[in-house]
Amino acid sequence: MTYQTIKGERSVIDLGSIGYPGLLASIPEPPKRLFVAGDPAVLSLPSLAISGSRRATPYGRNMAARFAALAANAGLSIVTGGARGVDSVATKAALDAGAKVAVVLAGGIDKPYPQENIGLFQSVVDAGGAIVSEQEWDFDPVPYLFRKRNRVITGLGRALLVVEAGLPSGSFAAAEYAREAGRPVWAIPGAITCDNAAGVNRLIYHGATPIISDDAFAEQMNSIFGSAPRE
Repeated sequence: MTYQTIKGERSVIDLGSIGYPGLLASIPEPPKRLFVAGDPAVLSLPSLAISGSRRATPYGRNMAARFAALAANAGLSIVTGGARGVDSVATKAALDAGAKVAVVLAGGIDKPYPQENIGLFQSVVDAGGAIVSEQEWDFDPVPYLFRKRNRVITGLGRALLVVEAGLPSGSFAAAEYAREAGRPVWAIPGAITCDNAAGVNRLIYHGATPIISDDAFAEQMNSIFGSAPRE
């Protein structure tokens, strides 16, 4: 497979060195090294991690765009995995709202996945954000790395918002990592008859905070970040 690459400033940041994001350093088993395309300072901004289904429903896509934009308008950076579905929609909505975005890849930055999102990844860098991985530049995006990278996504955010997820779901792994790191987990409830909502509803059943309105979201952001969405 021929990969299109991401253009921009590149840096390598070792654990314990200047520039390594302090929030990420505090998680269990933090990455020993980060490979970054774009501005590494973005990794230390107050950020909300967003995760959700790759096969998002129209409702899930709408909610991803809505709450990513609300968080961006509150002055937050957004962290996603850059996957299809919820991740892609949240990334684009955050960019459209003027936020800085960090996208965490499973494989190396020179082998970005999915390749169909290369334009979106380049837009993240061009807008002053960052693409980051704990893998060497040309490391293949092999399946087992996708669960592992979820700990980096949640490690960079002060809270995790799960928008839509079925069962099983990578978002469950993200929520598990968030809890291990002491980060709050928020989830948007869905219809109990919808397969794509089974995961988020189960997270709520097990203690995740349900986001039932814009006001509820603002309250949760205020409790963690000390800010509420700006008009």
